[in-house]
Amino acid sequence: MTEIYFVRHGQASFGAEDYDRLSPLGHQQAAWLGHYFRDHELDFDHVIQGSLRRHRETAAGIAAVFNMPAAETDPRFDELHYNPLEAAYIRATGIDAPSDRAAFLTHFPPMFSAWAAGEIAPEAESYAAFEARVQRALDACLSPSRRVLVITSGGVIGVALRGVLGLSARATADLLINIHNASVHRLVSEAGQLRLSLFNASPHLDGRTRAHARTFI
Repeated sequence: MTEIYFVRHGQASFGAEDYDRLSPLGHQQAAWLGHYFRDHELDFDHVIQGSLRRHRETAAGIAAVFNMPAAETDPRFDELHYNPLEAAYIRATGIDAPSDRAAFLTHFPPMFSAWAAGEIAPEAESYAAFEARVQRALDACLSPSRRVLVITSGGVIGVALRGVLGLSARATADLLINIHNASVHRLVSEAGQLRLSLFNASPHLDGRTRAHARTFI
């Protein structure tokens, strides 16, 4: 049996000049997750990280407190290109960019659905190209009888789960926007079929004093 553990990166620096680095809370989330893996004696045979800085910093934060194999970098696990996607959607619809999470919740699902349907063409990847690279990266993890840890982003996790669960684009978008930072998702491969066995888990953030640390961006 093969197990694939997806971890979304810790909180990044939303609103800063360089989004692609962890915030102080993001570093703490990674360390707490590392402590959780250590305390529950999880052993990983292989560790993969996307090539983005927030992926690398999350992996480093986990590894600082949890003994795991050195992470291999695979850019196929990099996030979708959000800014070109949103720009294409705004050009096509004339709507304003969301200014808060409440607006984002109504903005993202139709934008993602339009992208998946080929109705908008961002100056970056098409949806088909993004989905194909995620699937190739996922397929590469499916060696027999091993446990793989993948540190990546919410879009990658959402699209991977779309393939496993057979979700519509709209359902995928609704799932994707609720993936927490530093959350854990587990896929299990048995009898030639990949199944979801854990989604959006963050037991390392369950304590009352850590309720503030369950973040989305």
